[in-house]
Amino acid sequence: MPDLIKQNGIHYTPENLAAFLAQRTLLAYGKSSKSISVVDPACGDGNLLVAIAQNAKPSVRRRMQLFGFERDPDAASNAQANLSNLGVASVTIVKHDFLDVVKKDDGFRYDIVIANPPYVRTQVLGSREAQSLAKRFGLSGRVDLYHAFSIAMASVLRDGGTLGLLTSNRFLTIKSGVKLRTYLREHFDIAEVIDLGDTKLFSASVLPVVVAAQKKSDNGGKFHDEAPFTRIYECRSHTELEEETATTCDVLDGVSDPTVAGKLRTEQGVYEIERGRLAIGQDDAIWTLATPQSNAWLKTVERYQVAKFSDVANIRVGIKTTADAVFIRERWDDLDKASRPERKLIHPLITHHDAERWSIDGTPIRKSVLYPHQLRDGRREAIRLEDFPRAAAYFDSHRERLEGRSYVTESGRNWYEIWVPHRPTDWTEPKIVFPDISERPTFFLDRSTAIVNGDCYWITLKNGYPEDWLYLILAIANSTFITDYYDHRFHNKLYAGRRRFMTQYVKQFPLPDLKCDDSRQIIRLTKKILAAKRPSTRSRLESESDVLVRQAFGVD
Repeated sequence: MPDLIKQNGIHYTPENLAAFLAQRTLLAYGKSSKSISVVDPACGDGNLLVAIAQNAKPSVRRRMQLFGFERDPDAASNAQANLSNLGVASVTIVKHDFLDVVKKDDGFRYDIVIANPPYVRTQVLGSREAQSLAKRFGLSGRVDLYHAFSIAMASVLRDGGTLGLLTSNRFLTIKSGVKLRTYLREHFDIAEVIDLGDTKLFSASVLPVVVAAQKKSDNGGKFHDEAPFTRIYECRSHTELEEETATTCDVLDGVSDPTVAGKLRTEQGVYEIERGRLAIGQDDAIWTLATPQSNAWLKTVERYQVAKFSDVANIRVGIKTTADAVFIRERWDDLDKASRPERKLIHPLITHHDAERWSIDGTPIRKSVLYPHQLRDGRREAIRLEDFPRAAAYFDSHRERLEGRSYVTESGRNWYEIWVPHRPTDWTEPKIVFPDISERPTFFLDRSTAIVNGDCYWITLKNGYPEDWLYLILAIANSTFITDYYDHRFHNKLYAGRRRFMTQYVKQFPLPDLKCDDSRQIIRLTKKILAAKRPSTRSRLESESDVLVRQAFGVD
């Protein structure tokens, strides 16, 4: 089973979570006196179909026709056995890949689709399969298999039918989820969204979300963005734990009770439940939770905001080699001289391991990178191996590994190039660097010529903007204000309270007027923080700056 899960992105739904999804799906479906056809397009052992039958009233269960699609023969046989004594009208297990069956479209439409579709990223699918799925289902960017499954299974649902979807909450807040968000808003009325966050209900690292929705008729109608939205995440700080207001045995019991909100102690830990409405904004905007309080807070910030980070600065991800073991080392001097790349090509590399708030001055950078690109006539291009014989020998010793990255050569590059390079001259500018994933903002100023790795992002000012903007950006990015702003606007969290700081979000961070009194004081304090030697001095100055940042945006 572990190998099957690893290869195919299959995460069988735990019994309690299957029951929860079934209950929310049946609630959204409502009452019916007719026979009810229910399908799970990737049914595995059939546990979702078992759950929806067991959680239906006996009078409803007797009218249920259960259908499951499963390409694994053993799992399909298990599903047939598990569904054999449920007291439903009929059970049909189809031993085929649902996506292949959908292509033929026999015209049959189901009343309910309940599903936890396979979750497989582009790099696991392979580029050919990903491109095929993208073409068939109108997807773009990073193609996840669950995107294709979600769109395909919606196509076999009758108008007015109910979708009960359990999937990764990533689609709510990342750019590559826009196709699925668009499809849902165009074809469905959302009944509710429940972001189950880091409740650890899965053994997998996927953070789940439940979406219940009714399919609209072909003539559509307006999308309703007032659906209930519930979100639950683990409390991390001691202050949060002291504010506990309710107790229940199971986290899903608390989520199911609409009267429970705020801090909740369960057997699994202490969590915070937030309840509000679905906020979706523009067509390509992320989906997040809105409350009257969060809306008012954001409107106040907007009144004081004069620009976004992206208006004055470039925000980019670091380099991605896709062969770190070849390009990145802590010690290059350990290599034999004949295959030790020329010193000119070795550059210090900032990774998330080096990250500290405000500055990393005085801390040795641990790793360095062999960078096979240079500037020629103002343009970045790959080095010529004949000009660097030792680097050529080193690359040749890893040729099989490097040539295995077929996507590099297929894009017209040399086999020894890195996948995502940058212009060498850009590193010489003062830059703010920050790790992709961190519990609290960890932005720091770097004035070295170090390269930034792909587990971090970096900010440089656009031409014509004075360096004071960089100090202001650094202070705002490291403030508790920006943590609140992030959680109100984006709330892309992982386990253990860690946030994703990506270009998609950071470029939207707000800026006040550079010339206002608060901004001038913040800039002066930032320079003092960077110069401070004592941790106690830096901490005091940081607290002062934090107050001023909130004041600059009119919020407490």
